[in-house]
Amino acid sequence: MKKITFLVICFFGYVCPAQTDIDQILEIGIENAQRFSEDYFAPAGEALINNMSNGWYSTAKTKKLWHFEVGFVGNVAFVREDKQSFLFRTPEYENITLPNGTATQSVATALGTNQGDVTVIINEGQASELEVILPDGIGTAEINSVPGGFLQGSMGLIKSTEIKLRFLPRIKAVEDAEIQLYGVAFQHEFTDWAYGVKRWPVRISALLGYTNVKGFYDLNGASAVPGTDQEVELNSNSWLLTSIFSTKLPILNFYGGLGYYFGSNNADLLGTYQIQNGPFASTVTDPISVKTKTRGVKATIGARVKFGVFNANLDYTLQNFSNLSLGLRFGW
Repeated sequence: MKKITFLVICFFGYVCPAQTDIDQILEIGIENAQRFSEDYFAPAGEALINNMSNGWYSTAKTKKLWHFEVGFVGNVAFVREDKQSFLFRTPEYENITLPNGTATQSVATALGTNQGDVTVIINEGQASELEVILPDGIGTAEINSVPGGFLQGSMGLIKSTEIKLRFLPRIKAVEDAEIQLYGVAFQHEFTDWAYGVKRWPVRISALLGYTNVKGFYDLNGASAVPGTDQEVELNSNSWLLTSIFSTKLPILNFYGGLGYYFGSNNADLLGTYQIQNGPFASTVTDPISVKTKTRGVKATIGARVKFGVFNANLDYTLQNFSNLSLGLRFGW
């Protein structure tokens, strides 16, 4: 079966193109394919939300009115081993059994890889059965990290408040795949107007941020399944609410934060598909829609160094998918 690039687990072009057989997913039946896709893609969606919610700040200090800085932020989310596989349970599927007769089987998620082919048996009737190979992970080995990057800028507003914007224009990430990203955040510093806190050797602020990623992949020239208007669309949203603390040193400063993140992913397989093999042979339209939600608490610690109008920061965040963030900026 022909391999295709599947954007839903391509994140936004920063992971090598994902490859999976759309034939294999659809041949087990639409309802079964929907159920399988939810477990298969869920860790990838969680990793994307974790990645997107980082890199918003490098200090609790907000800029003075109309002061600004712009630069590049890169994130790397680290994948836990338990997110590289899931337990396939036949009672949750219709007319499907495993060759060894057991009810469960460990199967790779999009971020993992199977040790050899993992097959299931579709029971067509008393006299006929069809064996189908389940999709492997997106690479030849487990994916241990998920990188991402974007442009980000900030500007000081009134009342110790700062606005931040992040942006990646709609670009071609891989062949036939396009992605775009935007986000906005507001940070407010309490140190300046709380007299007791103002005398402390640290600054304190809070931040609320939102990031959206959209991805589009045209399947018409890549899919082995006949059909029309075949496309994968991804829409991912991530929110962050966090406190921020930082020191007041002139050149090298340390910062940290404790916050809460949440978000959702919607990935849709659109178009018509003429399934030609197995008992579920038929023509289907918009067959799969995968929705992923995740939330949790995060704690960040990092350092920032300033060289005139330039500054750089590096921090580590402990969360569901721990994250390393690097920022390079200039401004005043």
